[in-house]
Amino acid sequence: MELNAASFRVGAFVLAGIACLVALFLFLSGGLFQGGTLYESYFSESVQGLSVGTAVKYRGVPVGNVTYLGLAAMDYAPDIRSIENDHQYRQIVVRFRLNFKKVGEVDIEKAVRAGLRAQIKPQGITGLSYIDLSFVNPKTYPPEAVPWHPDDPVIPAIPSTLTQVQDVAEKIFSSLGQVDIAKMSDNLSQLLATLNDEVSSGDAHKALANADELLSTLNQALKQSNLPATTASIRNLAGGKQTEQILAQLNQTTAQLAKISSQLPALLSASQAAVNQASETTADVQGQLLPILQSMKATMDNLRDFSSTLSTNPSQVIWGAPPPPPAQEGSK
Repeated sequence: MELNAASFRVGAFVLAGIACLVALFLFLSGGLFQGGTLYESYFSESVQGLSVGTAVKYRGVPVGNVTYLGLAAMDYAPDIRSIENDHQYRQIVVRFRLNFKKVGEVDIEKAVRAGLRAQIKPQGITGLSYIDLSFVNPKTYPPEAVPWHPDDPVIPAIPSTLTQVQDVAEKIFSSLGQVDIAKMSDNLSQLLATLNDEVSSGDAHKALANADELLSTLNQALKQSNLPATTASIRNLAGGKQTEQILAQLNQTTAQLAKISSQLPALLSASQAAVNQASETTADVQGQLLPILQSMKATMDNLRDFSSTLSTNPSQVIWGAPPPPPAQEGSK
């Protein structure tokens, strides 16, 4: 019985060891027996934080795992390594298996043309990273041609955010390194000296003196004008009884003007009627006066003739017709 129990314990231990080895093999194989398709990307930056089994996510959704990390110079050893493509052989080859069952079927070639790119992103503050697949502007990050034939379909990679910041910082520091600090310091010293001269004795000093004098004059004028008392007087005048009486009178005058304005149309109509009647009366009077004036004119003509007769022959009024002319008596 004791021998059988010992054999049983040994057999259980051996089976447990075999199970652990199988699990380790499956873990190190990077999903060899899992479904999906292998893809690869080339990174010009450090892949610190990535390892076999690292998650690959599509916009945050896990779609695969990293299966291989290696050097392009080892996987695709060049026959002739030229200066033009030397930087490409210094890239890191990362292969990963993708299973798009969670997000549906994806045409990788069309997705790459539309801007699908792989990027290394940090996973919290643990120091670990993962590969994130997302879409970017394909004109900003065009696919880079490589001088070898890839073993698997390629998803182009773009620099991580930290790498982009480092690149910008390096460019800034490189630009600063080309700046002549000594010359800039001399120019700044000259500028400060010029400003000091202007403020102490130049046009700026005169302008400041004039401004100070102007402010002093304004201060004295304000003190002499006694603005608080003037403001109080205006406030008292605005709220005084005289102002209220003037406003009341203005209201009454406005009311009277409104009443008179309302009566103006009737007054204008009456005036127009009176003018029309006066015109008709004038026409009638002119018609009646015309015969009278004609008679008076005839009378005046007769009086004029009579006056002329009296002036030339007064006896005619008493004796009648005048005597015959002397020439007629001599002929008889």
